[in-house]
Amino acid sequence: MRTSKGVCGLLLILLVADLLPNSLSGNNPRYEKFLNQHRDEPRSSFHGRYCDTLMGSRGLTKPECKEVNTFIHGSKRQIRAVCAEGGVALGDLRRSRRHFRVTTCTLRGGSTRPPCEYKESTSPRYIVIGCEGGWPVHYDESQIMTTI
Repeated sequence: MRTSKGVCGLLLILLVADLLPNSLSGNNPRYEKFLNQHRDEPRSSFHGRYCDTLMGSRGLTKPECKEVNTFIHGSKRQIRAVCAEGGVALGDLRRSRRHFRVTTCTLRGGSTRPPCEYKESTSPRYIVIGCEGGWPVHYDESQIMTTI
């Protein structure tokens, strides 16, 4: 009897520990915005229209087309780790210690008025992010680092 109570208690602790980081992120709108704009894991499949479709569904084409946006194909935990032991300081930013697979969507043409059409490029590279209180809140599009 005592063993089953101990196992149930341990399972409850593990469940709360797993849910806690996700529930705390709800209190950080900048982190939630970062995830919406820059995380796509697993990588969505839109049969040749990845950027056009994902940029639209994430609200990045209204009121005008965002010129460049990068999607990181990694888990929340992997990306958040860059703000801690999984990253190294790079000025006020943090660079990941490992490569992430990323897709960069670049606006085609010169107009930022919808309809928006994007060119897609996918590559493995280090990500450079800004962190606030241990949470990723900014992706630095200007830093493209394929090697250290």
